[in-house]
Amino acid sequence: MDTSIKVMAVGDISLITRNNLPPFSKVEAIFRKKDILFGNLETTLSLYGEKAQKRTLLYTSPDKAFYLKKAGFDVLNVANNHTLDLGTTGFNETMEALYRNNIAPVGGANRMFNRPYAVIEKKGIRCCFMGYELRGFSDREKGVFINKIQKEKILADIDSAKAISDIVLVSLHWGEENVHFPSPKQIQFARSLIDAGATVILGGHPHVFQGIERYKNGLIVYSLANFQFDYDHEGVSFERLRNTLILEMDITKNGVEGYTIAPVRIGEDYVPYVLEGTEAKQLLENMAKTSQAICEGRVTNRIWFEEIGYEYLRGNTSAWVTRIRRYGLKNMLPFIKWCMSPFVMKCYMGTMSKYLKRQFS
Repeated sequence: MDTSIKVMAVGDISLITRNNLPPFSKVEAIFRKKDILFGNLETTLSLYGEKAQKRTLLYTSPDKAFYLKKAGFDVLNVANNHTLDLGTTGFNETMEALYRNNIAPVGGANRMFNRPYAVIEKKGIRCCFMGYELRGFSDREKGVFINKIQKEKILADIDSAKAISDIVLVSLHWGEENVHFPSPKQIQFARSLIDAGATVILGGHPHVFQGIERYKNGLIVYSLANFQFDYDHEGVSFERLRNTLILEMDITKNGVEGYTIAPVRIGEDYVPYVLEGTEAKQLLENMAKTSQAICEGRVTNRIWFEEIGYEYLRGNTSAWVTRIRRYGLKNMLPFIKWCMSPFVMKCYMGTMSKYLKRQFS
């Protein structure tokens, strides 16, 4: 039997809890079974820097990196939409905080820490982790960059990673927030990366689970959902954002031998805990239904726009209104252009189609 290692992966992490409670106290026991633990660091580990002009900023003290080390995190993706919430100053302090705690960041680099990937070896198996996000960022003068999701670039990186490792794990920060399915384009894109030699795709950003697919000898997790994160914004609670998971993969040099899901819920204190009994069974059944729809090819463009339409329009309109109020009328023209964009038009149509289906079903 081939030697295997247990690689665990979780979704979005903010390190912000109510009453400043330890963020991983209720899941550390399960983490002890890991050989490698991965997560998405959805915050800036700094209290200083130029604040981004956006509705929601996520940042906290760099001292809280201690909690990540204590929980056993080995590698964290920093290629996401909150990594520059305090500009390059905040990003540089984040990188320093992770390295001080022997945690490898992936997806971004600066002058001091100039590798945007990490190779971790356990039991003779070398795993290369890489991270990318939709927009990316590059400031040559300050020496900071964040990997952008660009197919040709990722394919070249996978090819390079295969030369120095046995297993390639790619983190993609993508998709639409608060919706339960990836787009058909995302499904096709993820599969193409497995075809090119990636072993595991770990999606993030939507804040909810979006399905798992065994594809050839690899595994695609379209969204790992929130993990240690708040589930309410501006006084509105989103209960479905509390459901999440710990992905446990048994990996050999030949790929993913098998995997299991530990069902998790985020508590009212924003601290995740493992579910048991009926609640655990129900959550796993719901996740299986989401995955089945993808595997059976039932997520068409029409279905996807019906799924995302209202949520996308509601969330983004609210964000634009906040931006206009906070940062001035200079944002009005971009807002109008957004309202008339082809993608938004398809969201209008999807919302109307879903409404009509409900009315006449």
